[in-house]
Amino acid sequence: MPRLCPLLPLLLALLGLSLPGHAAEPPRIGLVLSGGGARGSAHIGVLKVLEEMRIPVHVVAATSMGSIVGGAWASGRDAAELETIVTRIDWRDLFQDDPPRQEKPVRRKLDDRRSVVNATLGYGEGTLRLPKGAVNGQKLGIFLRDLTRNAEGIHNFDEMNIPFRAIGTDLESGGMKVFDSGDLALAMRASMSVPTAFAPVEIDGRLYVDGGLTRNLPVDVVRAMGVDVVIAVNLGTPLLKRDELGSVIGVTAQMINILTEQNVQAQLQALRPGRDVLILPQLSDISAADFERAPQAIASGERAARAVAAELARYSVDPVTYAAWQARHNAQRPAIEHLDEVRISGLKRVNPTVAERVLIPPKSGDGLPRADLEKRVGELYGYGDFERIDYRVLRENGRDLAIVDTVEKTWGPTYIRFGLGMSTDFRGDSNFALRSSINSTWMNALGAEWKTDIQLGNTAGFVSEFYQPLQAGPGLFVAPYVEGQRETISLFDGDRRVARYDVKTYDLGVDVGSAIGNDAELRLGLLYGGSSSDVDTGVDAFPDQRLDEGGLRLRFVYDTLDSLDFPHAGTRFAVSAYRALEAFGADSEYGRVRTDWLSAFTVGQGTLLASAYAGSNFSGELPFYNQFTLGGFMRLSGYDTDRFRGDKAALGRLTYYYRLGARPANMDLYLGGSLEYGRVWDSHSPLDAEGEHGAASVFFGVDSFLGPAYFGVGVNDEGDTGFYMLIGRPW
Repeated sequence: MPRLCPLLPLLLALLGLSLPGHAAEPPRIGLVLSGGGARGSAHIGVLKVLEEMRIPVHVVAATSMGSIVGGAWASGRDAAELETIVTRIDWRDLFQDDPPRQEKPVRRKLDDRRSVVNATLGYGEGTLRLPKGAVNGQKLGIFLRDLTRNAEGIHNFDEMNIPFRAIGTDLESGGMKVFDSGDLALAMRASMSVPTAFAPVEIDGRLYVDGGLTRNLPVDVVRAMGVDVVIAVNLGTPLLKRDELGSVIGVTAQMINILTEQNVQAQLQALRPGRDVLILPQLSDISAADFERAPQAIASGERAARAVAAELARYSVDPVTYAAWQARHNAQRPAIEHLDEVRISGLKRVNPTVAERVLIPPKSGDGLPRADLEKRVGELYGYGDFERIDYRVLRENGRDLAIVDTVEKTWGPTYIRFGLGMSTDFRGDSNFALRSSINSTWMNALGAEWKTDIQLGNTAGFVSEFYQPLQAGPGLFVAPYVEGQRETISLFDGDRRVARYDVKTYDLGVDVGSAIGNDAELRLGLLYGGSSSDVDTGVDAFPDQRLDEGGLRLRFVYDTLDSLDFPHAGTRFAVSAYRALEAFGADSEYGRVRTDWLSAFTVGQGTLLASAYAGSNFSGELPFYNQFTLGGFMRLSGYDTDRFRGDKAALGRLTYYYRLGARPANMDLYLGGSLEYGRVWDSHSPLDAEGEHGAASVFFGVDSFLGPAYFGVGVNDEGDTGFYMLIGRPW
């Protein structure tokens, strides 16, 4: 007995564990999910296995993409839901800030035609400024808001279905930030803000970026939440190879990878063999940007979890216990789908009345559907004044309220954009253009803008316009302008180019007009100007001219195209008319009208474009340099550019293109062709410049960040063949 006394407490403890009502409590399990961009989809495969094996998770700590998966799961989504979401979402669209083009105001649609690169410099307070990141995360923020709806109204993350922590990095101090309370969607957005790729997120006056810089595998954070066991999923951070380090982007990415891997190694040392479980998905061929490969990443995560199933099995619980845990995890709060009131915060330059007219419909006394608000948030973002627009939903005095948080661009209010265009038909006609656009916005409370476009190249010129709305928001406006242009035009006698003329024009004018919703604009204006034409080389088919111009100008445009370069849906219709009048200073009277129409129809990956162009004088004879022309790529392919010239012209065209599956550098590739039929007449020239002809083309197209790129070949009804290359919009 004396020898048994020291063992008595242990025997009693074991006896107690075996008695009914005294079963051992299962250990508290903490789940750690690392960052890794698109590789983070592997976490969903791990969650599928944990759910299948009945392993209850009590807390979650995660970083970057891990915080997206972990936060959504902790808020009540299950693995099957997450798999459906990440494999069906259009990731490419999610990482593009702009709303659908159809939702942009018509003034911004017209800006598209200036053919500038979709990258902007800013100017404010005497300095040039750059955006904070390539992507502001506008659509991503709305996506995260929807993904975590079940946690709306929760401030303390310990009150979520599963207590949760998201890890960020304080950009000013360089320290780790553990988000344990606040706005869940915003915390997740901050946790994945990879520097230079995503703009930092400001929360409570501090700027935060990707948590991977300080804690990509937050084992210590989850341990501090009071767990007995850690299940850690480390996606790894593969370093780039030598041949991938030849640019600033590659070097920056490598620096981030090195910092990330260093802090991961320190956290791995904190895992306890035999108790904690480490899961290592094999993702060597999936990069951080391969979001389209989410199904493969999920499968890799599932295989990795099953590889350590024996270790995980220690923490499996009986069906009754797991059912109780699952009920808590899947508990759903009542969804708020209808809003009683919308409030706007954060506006500084933008007139609140303008924002309210976009966000809040006139007849909103009965409230606003939530889906409608999200669409309107996208429309307001399309005005181009904001870095980010987000919203929060909460209950106040028994009413469902949406607070729309706006963050105006910090690199404005003057924006500078650049672009280029070039083309060649490989037989003497080549064009090159460098462009810049300077737009000063919100020059007064009604939203006045002063926009100047400058172009250098074969065709050089500038347009400077002061756009003054007469009311807050879309509607009436007045727009004085000045413009000038120098171009070289060719004259043909049959198939022979016989002359080149230098033509210079300038105009001063003022338009009065109205924006009609988001899709249309109507202008009527007075102008005064002049022109000169001088033969540069070749025959003097027309005398050198110096003409004064003056008269009335009408322009109307209706535009619902989803893309200006490779549209898949929508219509664009434009009419422009000019009446030269001696009473307004013109040397001769004439009238000119032009119409353009295009509609797009898509089935599957194929798109059919139907388009037509027509121009005519309706009074007098047109100056030869102001006549209508046909010839060139998809304007009677196979003929020289502007081969036909006259007072009247018409062209009909059917274009078909098929979107290919490959998307290098996130650019869409197309194979297509066109059928064209056109006529030009009333040339009033001794040269053979008229004609009625058919043509066709086949082409390879790229929807690039410089604009459309085409490599094509055309053939006309005379059997002539032409080859073409175009990048951007050369004219």
